[in-house]
Amino acid sequence: MVAGISLALAASLALASALGARQGGVATFVGVLVGVSGFLGSVSQLLRDKFAGVPRWKRVAFATGMAGIFIGTIVALLHFQAPPPPLHRLTGPRDVAVVGFKGNGPGQNQQVLDDVSATFAHDLGKALKDTTVRDYATEYSLPLAELLHRDHHGLETRTRKFIDQSNAAILLGGIVTSGDAGQTLVRPAVYVRPDQVTDAPELAGWYTGQPLPMDAGWQSAYSRTAMVSELVQRARGLAEFTHALDAWRQGNAAQADHALARLLPGGGSPTSDSGTGFVTPDLVHLFRGHTLEDIAVTDPKNIRRSALDAARAEYLAIPDASPTQLRAQLSLATNTHLRALGRHPSCVPGTVQAAELAKASAAFRRLADDPAFTRLGQLKASVDLAQVENCRVSAGLVADDGTIDRALRRVRRAQRTEGVKALAAFAASVAAQHEAMYQRYDAAIFNLRQALALEPRFAVRALWETQLAVLERTARSSLLRRNVTPEP
Repeated sequence: MVAGISLALAASLALASALGARQGGVATFVGVLVGVSGFLGSVSQLLRDKFAGVPRWKRVAFATGMAGIFIGTIVALLHFQAPPPPLHRLTGPRDVAVVGFKGNGPGQNQQVLDDVSATFAHDLGKALKDTTVRDYATEYSLPLAELLHRDHHGLETRTRKFIDQSNAAILLGGIVTSGDAGQTLVRPAVYVRPDQVTDAPELAGWYTGQPLPMDAGWQSAYSRTAMVSELVQRARGLAEFTHALDAWRQGNAAQADHALARLLPGGGSPTSDSGTGFVTPDLVHLFRGHTLEDIAVTDPKNIRRSALDAARAEYLAIPDASPTQLRAQLSLATNTHLRALGRHPSCVPGTVQAAELAKASAAFRRLADDPAFTRLGQLKASVDLAQVENCRVSAGLVADDGTIDRALRRVRRAQRTEGVKALAAFAASVAAQHEAMYQRYDAAIFNLRQALALEPRFAVRALWETQLAVLERTARSSLLRRNVTPEP
């Protein structure tokens, strides 16, 4: 009887599979029944016959070994599964990936949110010209709800993997929560890739906007349609924003500044009066400040001070309650450092503003240890702290108390993910300056060569190669002065 049942179950499972039935929970249950019935019908009797005169400890050892094989096989089968199909890879320089909306708290139906994500991607694709928009909500899961908390490590790791697989130029998503009065709140989120902001890797990462309220919730078809339309309207500034990022990455800071200025309220763009959404004024202020600083650095003689003042005004325009406030504080500290060096940047004694350098140093020190800051932000604050402290030591304002070495060591030992590599190169260049200050030229040359090995940008490499040539020439002169003949 048991053997017949086992045969019937196995045959039905094989036939249903051959006819195209999807293998779900019922198929798994039937397969387990086949195994159990087969075991009961034959193996149990065999074991009783063979183990009748075997000592108890051997029977226990045998049972334990078989249980281990059973559990190990289950673990192996679950671990070595067929890999999921590869994600659709985007190829355009401004292609958008919609990664879905994640509910946080009770009353959020993820299936409904996935439907909203698909509709949003479809409608946004029609609204944006020369841009491919694709919905990945059901293909790849990102824990966007982490944006509501301090620890974003899991989200950042998953996002990097998604970027590698999808090649999306920009990511859009959102977090859905419930308000105090029971209304539904949708908080838009946008992700900027590290390779889009190579001059300021700390700006990479997720940015969230102010929540958009829904009166009736997702159950109302009218309310759902209205929210999707509103989200599409709030995302229209993406085309100009990504255009500005492209211009900045290609070294055209003036063009990037012009595009970002249009996105600010009153700037002339159709989306410039939007106070909420994906590309918020706070986000634009932050990025525009950096483009203005790039302009100041490339043309220091004529407009350095005015451009730095304009960048400072952009950072100060970001309110304290803004989600971008920590990044704004870091940018403001960098701006203070640049302003403290004067019209001709130098750390020669008597040429710097001591009070401003001290203010910048204190801000970098605080941000480097702020647990609410992103990992890239903390590392950027650390290397900036080392740079400004090196300047203060060189200018004779403070003694070298080891802060520089500790800050640089933290950055150079960090895992070399995208964005961190650029900071490690910068840290190596600061280490070279620090060693050169003490006339340890061999160590300075070694560090600068490490910086060059990590830095791909031609303009930065040209500057460091010039510094390297000066260091090597100075090192040879130093050896000659000490009557030591350098090796060829």
